[in-house]
Amino acid sequence: MARFSEKIINFLSQVGLDVEMDVSIVPKSESCARPGDFLFFSYRYIPQGTKRISVDVEEIFLVIQPVTKSPKTGNILLTGFKLPTDWTYTPDSLENLYNEEELPEDNYRTYVMSRMTSPLRKIRKSIEIG
Repeated sequence: MARFSEKIINFLSQVGLDVEMDVSIVPKSESCARPGDFLFFSYRYIPQGTKRISVDVEEIFLVIQPVTKSPKTGNILLTGFKLPTDWTYTPDSLENLYNEEELPEDNYRTYVMSRMTSPLRKIRKSIEIG
């Protein structure tokens, strides 16, 4: 069994999902997810105002656009919303997250897959975006 952080375990238990049954590793490719899918991963970034100091941050992420490959750089990009970790989630609240415009705009992100430092995991629960 994979070891998950308290943040991930809390999220999964809030929405009634089982770590063993409802989470799978997916390839870091254009076919890893579609809009409405939830992913989690660790990501390396350099905070503003620092030089060459990178930080790994664990994210729970709602994909809102098809996964694409940048024609300019060749990087595979994930676009969507980083889920706030200080919220309480329920299975019903997941359905309303995007459609009811509840996610804060400052949580909108585009991630470069090559900067992910952990396996990319997909939660077997998605929402209807539209």
